[in-house]
Amino acid sequence: MLSPPNRKKTNMQNQNPLIEAGSWLFSKLLQRGFFEVPWHQRYYDWKSDHVRELLLDIEEAVIEERHCYFLGTVILVKKEPTRWEINDGQQRMITFSLICAALCRKFADNGSGSHNEARALRILFDLDADENCSLDDAQNYTPRISPQRDDEVSYWSVIRGNSIGTNGAITTAWKEIEKFISSWTLRQSEDYFDFLVQKLEIACIEVPSKVDPNAVFETINCRGKELDDLDLIRNHIYSHFNDEEDLERRRSVHKHLEKISTGFRAKRIAPEYMRCYLQCVFGFLHKDSFYRNVRKEIKEQAQKINKSLADYAFELTEKVADPKSMCLFSEVIISPSPDPITITAFNTACQKTNSSRNLAVFLWELRGYKVTQPLVFALLTAYLREPDGRKKKRVAKTIHKNLSRLATFVLRTAFVAPKFEPSHFETKFSNFAKNIMQDTEIPNEEFAAFLLDCDRDHYNVLDDSKFEEGIYEAQMKGARKIKRFLFGVNSNRQGSSQMFKDSEFTVEHILPKSDEHWENWQAFEGKDPREWVNRIGNLTLLARADNKPGIRFNRSFEKKKEIYAESTVEITHRLAQYDDWTPESIKERQRCMAKHAVQVWKFDQ
Repeated sequence: MLSPPNRKKTNMQNQNPLIEAGSWLFSKLLQRGFFEVPWHQRYYDWKSDHVRELLLDIEEAVIEERHCYFLGTVILVKKEPTRWEINDGQQRMITFSLICAALCRKFADNGSGSHNEARALRILFDLDADENCSLDDAQNYTPRISPQRDDEVSYWSVIRGNSIGTNGAITTAWKEIEKFISSWTLRQSEDYFDFLVQKLEIACIEVPSKVDPNAVFETINCRGKELDDLDLIRNHIYSHFNDEEDLERRRSVHKHLEKISTGFRAKRIAPEYMRCYLQCVFGFLHKDSFYRNVRKEIKEQAQKINKSLADYAFELTEKVADPKSMCLFSEVIISPSPDPITITAFNTACQKTNSSRNLAVFLWELRGYKVTQPLVFALLTAYLREPDGRKKKRVAKTIHKNLSRLATFVLRTAFVAPKFEPSHFETKFSNFAKNIMQDTEIPNEEFAAFLLDCDRDHYNVLDDSKFEEGIYEAQMKGARKIKRFLFGVNSNRQGSSQMFKDSEFTVEHILPKSDEHWENWQAFEGKDPREWVNRIGNLTLLARADNKPGIRFNRSFEKKKEIYAESTVEITHRLAQYDDWTPESIKERQRCMAKHAVQVWKFDQ
């Protein structure tokens, strides 16, 4: 006979879950108590587009009479029975309250909306359900939400019905909301507000103070759709500064990380910069597991030098947020128009001011090859950090030689290989960048040996004879790569350091690309023009004003010569010397260009 089930509950069954989750009406959630944005959260940063999109979405839900509108998940840390920290969701909570505040003003200005005015005030302030209240008395009420310290004045001023300044994200959001509701009738405003109060729902995860909220945040955002690596790294660093005695240091850490998040013109630059910098510190970090690798490296490096995680993380954030490093990356390395002061100073230091192979050329040639960023960053950082004026000149000369080698290796590979594969070099490039950042002396012969080793594993393009033969046989597509090649060869033929603006020139196919023009090119009868049209010998540069696509221009080589003869680009101007354009002409010109390419991208061992 089977024994009866044991009805005694286990310890696990007796325990209540520590983390609670539930769905709330947003309006009811705010009326539970007080909500504070903790020190480590970023400032309110929703742009006009974000606010307008939310307003439009809710308006659509109102018009369609939906049962609810779900606004995602917030994570709250319970500090006291009626007081929480907003670990995730401050942007939505503050925006929701700003919408309520704008509608409250509209109801107050109308005079007949005192009921809705009071409802809105009870959402925004600590007021009893039956307490008489008015926007006129809002100066005496306690707000339910306390934003980041720098946002408090603007936020509290606007929800109390006062004027607001002209700058800041909260001001921008407020103006967008006011503009959106300005044309509404009282009835439309009431319908919208009723929907906000009765049908705007949010999922709420409540975390007790003894549980690390950052771990909960990380778990949620590491599943499914990934959170930006920069946010995850910030979150991990913040987790080391939760003790009250760390107050000053955690404010400093927050300031530094905010500087990285908001210190670039485009948002995409911050994660790119962080990855580049940290690869110079830790070596190769795979993009797909970047955050996890950074977390692991921080722990291992702290143990290696016998420092606490907090001490190591504090020093690391100071270094990453260095304004010179941020400026070097955004204004020099990845900028389409690198900082002229830095360029001039470097070229002067290494005595390459008028050279056709100077820093501006190297940066232009390597731009777009992200795999090279850690190496370029490490080399130029060594130059910028050198305080000794005399030594700085020697350092600049060595760095110039290394950048020339790097550009030569990358472009030779890109010109000859079917496709430039960053994955072939990413690990080696990042690890060598780490070595440069750690060493006191800039590698010279070691750098050459390193690139030769990279080359031997793949295409052997640093062998001049193999590179020349590869160029002679090559076809080339892609305007950016073609321009790099043609500008380089032209600088060698032109005998000057003249730098052309990329955008001012187009790639010209001497034998036209389109088959509709091939009929009149008699030298190619009996041959397949497709075998010749993308040969390097068939390519040149034309100023945009001179490039005249169309039947008349492409009718014959005779017509094109008239334009070529007037070109200021030497390799194009010389085309006027040809009597006709034939397969033999292309071969001859390509052989000549291959020889010049070897001289332009000379690898100095």
